[in-house]
Amino acid sequence: MLFLAVFCGFLAENFREHNIEHQRERQYMVTMLEDLKSDTALLSYTTRYWDNINNSIDSVADAIQFPPSKGDLIKAYKHLTNAADYFSFKFNDRTVAQLKNSGGFRLIRKKTVANKIILYDQFNNDAALNIASQHTSFFETMIRLRNKVFAQEILNKIYDKHLYKIPPPSDNLWIDSMVKKNKIPLSAENYATLLFEFKNALLAYRKDYTNMSWSYKTLKEKINELITLIQQEYHLE
Repeated sequence: MLFLAVFCGFLAENFREHNIEHQRERQYMVTMLEDLKSDTALLSYTTRYWDNINNSIDSVADAIQFPPSKGDLIKAYKHLTNAADYFSFKFNDRTVAQLKNSGGFRLIRKKTVANKIILYDQFNNDAALNIASQHTSFFETMIRLRNKVFAQEILNKIYDKHLYKIPPPSDNLWIDSMVKKNKIPLSAENYATLLFEFKNALLAYRKDYTNMSWSYKTLKEKINELITLIQQEYHLE
């Protein structure tokens, strides 16, 4: 009888531990879904943000003609605040970090789910990160050249007045007066050369976004697949 009582106690404790682990597994999946949905929202915002940046880059590039006229420079200044900008998606790794740091992956009985979470984490920390790093180098080159041919003081004043909105035509005279007061200390020939280099760097920055776009599209596919899989396997919404 004593042996039977001890054995039954062992079974009860084992059942309780398994039940706790299953509850933890389900809670991980609940928070993982929350993280993925927040990633979806941030990714949508990021792509809209880049649409605005790229449209402004096109406007600045179109405005830079040779030799540059007063009207060209005014138009370029009006769009530079948005064009010379950068934003990068960073995935929410709250649950993934917990799974890795606490050994939580062993609790996930659905191996297809565990494998997809691991692949999602690897993509964000490998391919997506490398693509963003490369795009950052294009951005830094463009900014370095922009600082040689455009006055930051003018850009700051435009930003202070309009933030990221494009200044209206009524501000043209105001911008023109600032351009006259902030002469770039370069000869016309050297200025034209650097302006040409800046336009090339700006367009290279614009072109390299195709890699970022592929990364965001791939991320969106991985997020949607993972959300659907978790919802189906764990009967979650």
